[in-house]
Amino acid sequence: MTVNQYIEKRYARWLDYSAYHCSLAGIPDEANDVLNEVIVYLLQKDESKLRKLMETKKGQYTDLDFFVLRMIKLNCHSCTSPYRSRYKSIPVDTNVNLVRLNIEDYPDEGDDTPGRILEQFETVREVFESLNLSPKARRIFEFKFFQDQPFSQWTGPETKKQLYETYGHVLDLIKAKIFKRTLI
Repeated sequence: MTVNQYIEKRYARWLDYSAYHCSLAGIPDEANDVLNEVIVYLLQKDESKLRKLMETKKGQYTDLDFFVLRMIKLNCHSCTSPYRSRYKSIPVDTNVNLVRLNIEDYPDEGDDTPGRILEQFETVREVFESLNLSPKARRIFEFKFFQDQPFSQWTGPETKKQLYETYGHVLDLIKAKIFKRTLI
């Protein structure tokens, strides 16, 4: 019998065991998830070890059964178990009367944040294109602002100080043009 066939044969019993321990642990709706996590962990083990566990019998059960049952119990009850630490639930107070909570519902005004960001980005690009900048200043600003690259990856001969000064100067020019201010 292969490991997959053995899992199919024992799955219903393991699920009952998982449901029992999940209900004791206060996570009754997660029995399937706990068992499936245990099976995934089990299938990641070396096949020769699984075969050895499957072949070692103790009465009508094998060491594989005991291993799976032990892992189910551990994942249900131990707060530091792989399952519980990965899927921590948010504590909920079921005694709270939701009607009495003073929660203000804001009407959905259709705030299109990505759309607004795109408009602002296009405005910066238009102003940038309209400026009379040197090719070096254009490359530096495009590298940092449009390509979102750190100056530590700049391949030119300029120092970081020169890069930051040039970038800051171009940024100030763009801000001044957008907000229709003059630079002092």
